[in-house]
Order: sequence, then structure tokens, then C-alpha cells
Amino acid sequence: MYSLATPGLPVSAHSVLDVVPQLPGQSAAAALRETVEVAQTADDLGYRRFWVAEQHGVRGAGGASPAVLAAVLAARTDRIRLGSGSVLLTNHRPLVVAEQFAALAAAYPSRIDLGVGRAPAVPPSTAAALGLTEKGWDSFPQRLDELCRFLRDGLPGRAPVGDVRLALAGLPPPVFVMTDNPASAQVAAVRGLPLFLGHHSAPAGTLASAAAYRDNFEPTGPTGKSYVGVTVAVVAADTDEDAVARLGEYVRVKSRLKTAANRATPAELMELLEPPITGRERLKAERLLNEPGYVVGTRSGVAAGLATVAASTGADELMLVPLAFDSLVRSAILRTVAAGLTRAIRSVPRHTPHFVATA
Repeated sequence: MYSLATPGLPVSAHSVLDVVPQLPGQSAAAALRETVEVAQTADDLGYRRFWVAEQHGVRGAGGASPAVLAAVLAARTDRIRLGSGSVLLTNHRPLVVAEQFAALAAAYPSRIDLGVGRAPAVPPSTAAALGLTEKGWDSFPQRLDELCRFLRDGLPGRAPVGDVRLALAGLPPPVFVMTDNPASAQVAAVRGLPLFLGHHSAPAGTLASAAAYRDNFEPTGPTGKSYVGVTVAVVAADTDEDAVARLGEYVRVKSRLKTAANRATPAELMELLEPPITGRERLKAERLLNEPGYVVGTRSGVAAGLATVAASTGADELMLVPLAFDSLVRSAILRTVAAGLTRAIRSVPRHTPHFVATA
């Protein structure tokens, strides 16, 4: 499907974004256990980060609490960075987010990231449960400034600007802005913060957002350098046919979960998810093959596709969204991608670290 015209980024410049998939009838414990296993696979293969997306009221997604999930994942992995992709800052008070991630950074030094973004549009019932208002959505830049101030105030030897002191203050985690539009990209740029763009969900705005970020970047952040990551939906398999079939299976399940009645029981949902795939679902999967934010194919084809995305966007890092509900398939996708990128799988003995890391 792709030809490798230019060399791509190494595995270490690739990361993973997960939503903690949970199918009807699957226990929460099983969903968490499977996501841990995928994170461990990513860790062993040398991927840079494993982030969890915050989603509320989305059937089939269990990643509503990224800070809690990052703690679970960090305790069961060795090297990979853990974090949020993203904490929806308009859903939370900045102090609470700063305290949560300060505690994580203290427990796992140099392994925690804090990705933040605006909350997307949600159904009225979900918005009411979260206490969201239109004013809160518009307050993202102010909340971002407040969050960064709390984290900076927590630096050793620094006196707090205000009366509120950050609990468990120490070296703060890096803050990333995650978005799919030029306005929020510019918010990150003028603050000198690194950026991740949702290329897999809104590819039409990627180049404009990247340009707005680079054109307006101010070297005032922690590193003084611009940094752009791009998310990419990926499905990989031994053959193109198998990869397309995996994509079709994902589309079949996701489409039926999305269109099911709000009050459907787990038993009704399980019946609804029974195969086979319909003609409409197959057509939808085939259309996704032409989306610039999707890369589907064999290990060599996917490596070439990812190199094309990196070259066309100027990305410093690619964050992969493996499209599968089954953890074994998500792990297999990551292995196949890593094999295509390096042609050799790194295998490292695993040990379970203490919950609180020591210096």
C-alpha cells in the first residue's frame, strides 16, 4: 500500500495512545489487565510513551481517569513514559490536576507526562454530570496558565506566587497540549509548550495547526524548542488482506456500540456485536483506508506509511492508535509495527518495580 521513499523515525520516536477498551460483558478488572499487558508490550518494544485518553460516557472506552490509570500502568512497567492523552482540562480544576500529576512524578521520576486539552462536545447528560459550561470550555488558556503556574511553583527552592502550595511538590512532569485545531495549537506555541496533533481524528486540520504552532512559537517553555507529535491510527498484520480484515472487525464493533440504544443491556449489546460484518460496515472500513490519518498494511507497508506521515507533517514523534478492542491484537499490531521499523524485536527481562521509586 505504501513505498518507503524516505527513512522514517525509529521505534523510540513512536508512542501509543490507548482508550482502555472494554467490551460488553467484559469486567473492568479484565479491561484494565489487558491494557496493562499492551503497555508492557510497548515498554518491551522500546516505544517512548503510553498515554491514556480521557473519555466520558463513551461506550467501549474505559479511560475516564488518566491519572489513576497512569499510576496503575507505571507500577507494572519498567521504562516507558506514562501519561494522559489528554486530561480534558476544562473538566477539572487545574490545582487538582497539578496535584495528581505532581504525586505521579514524585513516585515515578522522569516517567510521567501530562497531556492536556479542551473537552470535546458531549451529550447534554454527560455535560451536566461533569458540570461543564460553555464558559468553562472557553477558559482553556486560563486554566492551562494556572496549571503551569502551580507546577512551576512546586519546583524546589521556589516560593509560591499565591497562597496555595502544591502538595507533593517536586520536579514537575512535562506539559503537552493535545489538540486538532490551529487555535489551541497557537495557545501551546505562545507558551513554548510541546504539541500533539490529533491527525487520526481530524487530519484536515493537521498542517494548518502545525503551521500555526511553528509560526507563533515562543522559546519560553522548559526546553526552548518547538516539538510536534502527530497521532496516527494504525492496523498492521502479516498480509494486507489480514490488516484490512482487522480494520473491518474494529469498524464493525465500534459502529454497533455507537449506534446501540442508550439503555441497551450488556446481553443485548453482546448479541448486537455478533458477526458477520455488514456491507455498510465493510464500505466504511474501505473508506478509512484512504484517510491520511490511517495507516493499514503489512510491517513494511506500515513503516513506509508512517515515514510518509512524519515527512508530510514534519513530526518529531508519531503516537500510534492501534485499532482493536482485543488486547492481543493491539499488542500484535505494536509488534508488527516495531518489526517494520527496526526489523528486529528487542526483548528485555521484566521486573515489577516498587510503587514508589527511590532515588
